[in-house]
Amino acid sequence: MVKPQKKQVKKADWKGYHKVNLTTEDAAQYEVWKTNQKLLFSDIDVLANDGYKLSLNWDAYHEGISASLYCTSAKMEWAGYSLTAWAGDVESAILLLFFKHFVMCEERWEISKDRSENQGLPYG
Repeated sequence: MVKPQKKQVKKADWKGYHKVNLTTEDAAQYEVWKTNQKLLFSDIDVLANDGYKLSLNWDAYHEGISASLYCTSAKMEWAGYSLTAWAGDVESAILLLFFKHFVMCEERWEISKDRSENQGLPYG
C-alpha cells in the first residue's frame, strides 16, 4: 500500500534577527503588562500553528535564558527573521518575547523598526 505524499510547505530561508529592544518607556509598560499574564501552552500552540518556531537556550553573554521566535512561514513579510528576548529564567524570557511580539509589534513585525540601542535593562 502506497501512502499519499504530503505537499511540502515552503519554509523561509534564514535572513537574520529583527532587533526590537525595549526603551525605558517600553520596560515600564512591560512591567505593568506582565503582572496580569500567565504563560500557557495554548499561546505557544497558536504561534506554532501560525508558522513560528519557539526556541529556548542558555545565553552565556547575558547569563540567562534566550527565547526566540523564528518565522518559518514564507507567506509573511518577515519570513526568515527571528525575534528574541532574554531574561533570568525561562518564564520571564518567554513573557518578554510575547510582549515584544503581541504588544510592541502587534503580531506584525514589519510595523516595528529595528532598534538596536541597549537601555541597560536587566532583560532585553
